[in-house]
Amino acid sequence: MTISTESRMPERAFVTLCEHDGRVLEFWDQPEQIKVVILDKNGRERRIWYTPDFMVLGRDGVIIVEVKDKETAEELVKNSPRNWEKGESGKVEYVPVKKCLADMGLGHSVFCYQSEMRYKISNLQSLLLSRKETRYTESQWSAVHSSLSDHVWMSLYDLKDKLEYSDYTQLVQMLDDGLVLGDLDRALISSPKGFLVSLRQDFLDEGIAFLNQARPFSALEPIEVGMELAPSSARAAKALERLSRLEAGENSRSTRRWLARVREGEKSGFTPFQSLLPDYHRSGNRKQRLPAHVARHLHDYLHYDHGPKRGMSDYRSYIAYKVGAKEQHPNSDPVSWATFWNQLKRVPGELLGEQRGGNRLANSKVAAVPVQYRGLKPSYGWKTASVDHYTADIFVIIFSGGDYVYAARPTITGMIDIYSGAVISMSMSLLPPSRRSIAKVMRDCVRRHGRLPSELIVDRGAEFKSVYFASLLADKEIDYSLRPSAHPRYGSEIEGLFGDFKKMWLSNRPGNTADYKEVRSVDRSFSPEKHAVLKPYDLHRELLAFIEWRNNKPVCPGGYAPGYLLKTSQEEFPYIARKASLDHRFMIASSVETKSYKVDPQRGLHIGEMFYWAPELSSITGRKKYLEVRPDVENPHLVYAGMGNRWVSCFSSRAADFVTLDPIEQHVQSLEVTEALRDRRLIRERADEDLVRLIKEMDQVAEDTSTPVINIQSEIEEDRVPQDIFARIRSASVEPLMTESWEVSR
Repeated sequence: MTISTESRMPERAFVTLCEHDGRVLEFWDQPEQIKVVILDKNGRERRIWYTPDFMVLGRDGVIIVEVKDKETAEELVKNSPRNWEKGESGKVEYVPVKKCLADMGLGHSVFCYQSEMRYKISNLQSLLLSRKETRYTESQWSAVHSSLSDHVWMSLYDLKDKLEYSDYTQLVQMLDDGLVLGDLDRALISSPKGFLVSLRQDFLDEGIAFLNQARPFSALEPIEVGMELAPSSARAAKALERLSRLEAGENSRSTRRWLARVREGEKSGFTPFQSLLPDYHRSGNRKQRLPAHVARHLHDYLHYDHGPKRGMSDYRSYIAYKVGAKEQHPNSDPVSWATFWNQLKRVPGELLGEQRGGNRLANSKVAAVPVQYRGLKPSYGWKTASVDHYTADIFVIIFSGGDYVYAARPTITGMIDIYSGAVISMSMSLLPPSRRSIAKVMRDCVRRHGRLPSELIVDRGAEFKSVYFASLLADKEIDYSLRPSAHPRYGSEIEGLFGDFKKMWLSNRPGNTADYKEVRSVDRSFSPEKHAVLKPYDLHRELLAFIEWRNNKPVCPGGYAPGYLLKTSQEEFPYIARKASLDHRFMIASSVETKSYKVDPQRGLHIGEMFYWAPELSSITGRKKYLEVRPDVENPHLVYAGMGNRWVSCFSSRAADFVTLDPIEQHVQSLEVTEALRDRRLIRERADEDLVRLIKEMDQVAEDTSTPVINIQSEIEEDRVPQDIFARIRSASVEPLMTESWEVSR
């Protein structure tokens, strides 16, 4: 079964806690709605439909759960105190729902997610993934127990190194079983050098306290210090200059004033240096000098009229403001351009973005969330990957014939590991993004690495929201996450890959459109498709070369290459990824479903321009039958036909030649045979049109009567047939050619 969550942090965290909690027997997402009576802001009763987030069946009974983050819950308690209450223990309650469910014999609880829980949730996810691996043995536990008995505490890294284990799988399983204790709430298993383990909780607490004392930073705390304690360089230099003049014994009006400041500062505990710091931050007149009605009109214009003027420059908008201001307050001058510009910069960017481009543009201009409240980024390789498509900014030749070529822009689908930034899979297509593109990139990942990420993040394209994709991920137990709609900031990792390929590689290749800005200002002969020289084989090979270079480029923190980080994490935490093999079951499961086809018992299945045959098809006799068929997404000469309760592989006559091609050529031929089928039909149609035009030209030549014609009539006897053309001419009667005049044409 699958469980759906609407948020990556609050609801995903609750699901993780339920999965790990042994007291939870079962849980479901979004049970049926119930009607409850709430009180509006005026205290009047109002009946609404309430949809719970989860229903949990535990050893203590059935509990209906509402999931909120801490900030949202506190805001509800503040703004709707008649319905939301906070008890003495600090627990938030949704009072109307709790009363309604109590009458039904059910419990209700509000789960409040806090950002401090992110370390525990990440560790619990790691523990859950380790359960699928081979369990540790009794001898391994004895070795761990012996090693920890000799020490008060150890880091997970040192314990693994002492035992000479190849990875952390068995140690993480012991943490999951509670045999080994670790700080799951404030440390990360993915950082084993800083994750302490022990056999006793008091020993572990001492080790954590010792480690935190030695750390330069042990917590994320907002820092705010007055400028008198940490002055800027300019203020410090000025204070030192004043101190030197006082120490030199200078007697002036300024020094006497400085001595008074020093004496005043001593009363507050300030040093002479701190007392003599200049107060630059207090300089200037901060009183509003604009008349109230002028400031009000400027505010209304910037917040309500400036934003909807899409395409208009800020200066032209200022001119429009001046015209309106002279009409609104003719006795007061409009503000200057400098004042207009300064006030415009203070308008919230999300407000202007919503007025000019809707939610998507507004979200792109929203200020970032404080780091201490953000969720943790993946800290393991193969934990989370992102998949997306890119219509390449280059034309490739898909057909050439005589004096013209046919060019098209391919679609590239990539899969990138979020933790390391390494590209783990890619595919190329001549069709728009589709389920075929997804299937090929999934297969490529399994073929290269023998595993799949435990979570995939995708956008909300139709191919990603298809039943095919969701069922394929569910079959492999891969978490399926959709990016928030209208939030362009999400997916930056995969977009960065495509951006690098465009700027660093495609811009240097012929036929590219990566920097094609003068599209309306050049001749047709200079357009990119006219300069295309690369074929799909060439682009596929170059794409592989670019990915290899990028994965080995040391750009990650610490000077590590993305490929190295992915490889190291895979070796240390092999249980994170989903193991997969390119067996027959996965080949068929990843093939895109299609419609049924008729079976010809003599020739097989006629699909596209080829016939596919398998000996099992000969058993279908009598009336023609339809079979469900799944074409293989990588082999154009292979389809899977559903017969009874099994799938049967059917091959075309060219399948034997296909298996002898090199890997890149096999990928490319799949594009040319299946995905370029529509283009080849258009090309063939154009060639047929050219043939008709050629025949018409020949017909016009044959019907031209301006040329004199000699008519040779043969009189051939039945018993004597001339053997050559000259004999036939001699036996023919030639009519005299009557001419009135001769004309020589040059």
